Amino acid sequence: MALSSSLVSLGIIVGIYAILALGLNIKFGYTGLLDIGHVAFYLTGAYVTALLVLPPPSTQQFATYILGWNWPWLPAIAVGTLAAGLLGMLVALPAIRLREDYLAIAVLGISVILKRIVQSEGWLANGPGSLRGFSQPFRTHFPLPGDTLAAAALLGFVVLVLWTVATYLLAQVGTERGTDVAADGGKAEGPQAPSDARSDGGVTRDRTISGTPGIGGWVVDGLLALTTLGVGYAAARRSRTRTSDSEQRLLLGAGALFGLAAGAVAWQAFEWWTAFGVNLDFVFGLVVFAAVTAGFYGANRRYAPLAGAVTATAAFGAAFLVGDSPMVAFVFLAAASLFTWVFGAVAVVRRYSDLSGRDFGVALGLAVAFVACFVPLIVLGGGSGDAMSSIGLFVTMGLLAAFLYGVYYLGSNWDRFGSGVEFVRIVGVGAIWLFVIRYFVMANIVPFQRNGASAVVRNSVQNLLWLLKFQGGTAAFDYSRFLLVLTLASLAMLYYLSEITVESPFGRVLKSIREDEDVATSLGKNTFAYKVQSMMLGSALAGFAGGLTAIYFQSLVHTMFAPRVTFIAFLALIIGGTANNKGMILGATIYWAFQKATADIAAFFPTAARSSVQALRLAFIGALLIVILYYRPEGLWGEKRTVAEVAEE
Repeated sequence: MALSSSLVSLGIIVGIYAILALGLNIKFGYTGLLDIGHVAFYLTGAYVTALLVLPPPSTQQFATYILGWNWPWLPAIAVGTLAAGLLGMLVALPAIRLREDYLAIAVLGISVILKRIVQSEGWLANGPGSLRGFSQPFRTHFPLPGDTLAAAALLGFVVLVLWTVATYLLAQVGTERGTDVAADGGKAEGPQAPSDARSDGGVTRDRTISGTPGIGGWVVDGLLALTTLGVGYAAARRSRTRTSDSEQRLLLGAGALFGLAAGAVAWQAFEWWTAFGVNLDFVFGLVVFAAVTAGFYGANRRYAPLAGAVTATAAFGAAFLVGDSPMVAFVFLAAASLFTWVFGAVAVVRRYSDLSGRDFGVALGLAVAFVACFVPLIVLGGGSGDAMSSIGLFVTMGLLAAFLYGVYYLGSNWDRFGSGVEFVRIVGVGAIWLFVIRYFVMANIVPFQRNGASAVVRNSVQNLLWLLKFQGGTAAFDYSRFLLVLTLASLAMLYYLSEITVESPFGRVLKSIREDEDVATSLGKNTFAYKVQSMMLGSALAGFAGGLTAIYFQSLVHTMFAPRVTFIAFLALIIGGTANNKGMILGATIYWAFQKATADIAAFFPTAARSSVQALRLAFIGALLIVILYYRPEGLWGEKRTVAEVAEE
């Protein structure tokens, strides 16, 4: 079985927890509010959303709950988000003046009380039983492409999101080098600082968009162009140049036209609802029109959404004309799948361009050595329970202990053996190598044993084209992948809004409150009001994450909202770095990738030992947290400095 479906589910949960960590970062990272009851707002958003979309309780057997208004998902998530933000305000009003430790205890107590209320009050949300029975949005239109107008519109939305994000990322290759603020007017530092920074981002007739010199650069550019069907590549090159006034008017007009088309399609394609005698199809169409137009005009790289609009229009037209032909999905989504691998490889090479070939070799050696530790367990039998299996387990445990000691010894003496780069970066490259080995090598062992080389080719193609699900010889875009696109689109939107917020004067006041509240007060700032607003914003983001959780799991139970959820979000925050929104995404990715990796490792062990191996994950996570706090208390990426902060130095 291809690992792509596992990768998709991992991406969904990473996106949800990244949004949850973004909310916590606004509270703690920027304002200094120690909210260890963050899960309360996550619970509120999830349950309010679910109770609104559920049908009336009279239609459900063995379930009691309030509301049950059968709302569509879009307004339900909006109300759940607002409810979580309102709860954050109500919690903040009496508790925000408390000292940090008392504030933490107060909000933790509120989260436990709220969880107990949901658990014990059966009339509220089915008590200790699960709250289920609500359908997922647009589920009936999948797999894509379909033979209806709604299916064509959904495919166009998916392509719009994928191509907009891909082109935006491509437009930034080579423009953000050195520090995080290098592309925003700050002075780039370090070995990657460009010697001839240009106002056009460095894209000239003699330079490649990937930044790779010579023939190799043109080859990489050709791959990037091929995997974006040429549209994204051309838009990325154009995005890196200055935009004239006439071009800005053209882009605004294109955004308005596409937004109008998107609103009309949404109006005609989807069956929505009628409330208070008012048909809300038209209202939804206006919302889509406004959102898409704002996306065109507000994006940092103006041509990125234009590339998404052009490609989405082509995908919508193709799906509308030829119906459910799998070739439509294959053309537009297979190319996007390949783009992620090409762009990922380019990003890794550029990120670690200061590493030598020897450093990459050491990292590969670490990954291979780690995999080799499990060879005795696999060869001698992992689950038979006989003497040979016990020997394999004993040898594997010994090799793992030796591997950990070797990593510790190499890291302690890296100044003697290394090439001047930090050892943690070598470990990071080793983790990337480990993913490549697991995804493209180890995943093909069983297919090769069963059906030979043809199965290896087929499995590798399915893993490469991860946005498509292959079944019965055909390729389609299934619902789980749509949820991934929906989650990542929501994460991108909320990340963009969070960046705008923290880079504004409002965000600078929050940081000043965190550093010294008395100074902010002396400058005339109402610190109490700012803290309440910070609590509301962070809680609203948690509520939005809760709504996405309700969609994903399609069932809610009170045990999902234990205090550990808050500590997972805190762990993501500490790993990535406080006051750094990109760090929240990195921290969530590292945590859940570690969870997935340890689950895969446990599968190699005998059945009786798997539960013990999975239980050790908590110990390893604790050790990881201690190591990060000791060696890099600022997190892997550290706090993001603004242009103003760099200019003051």
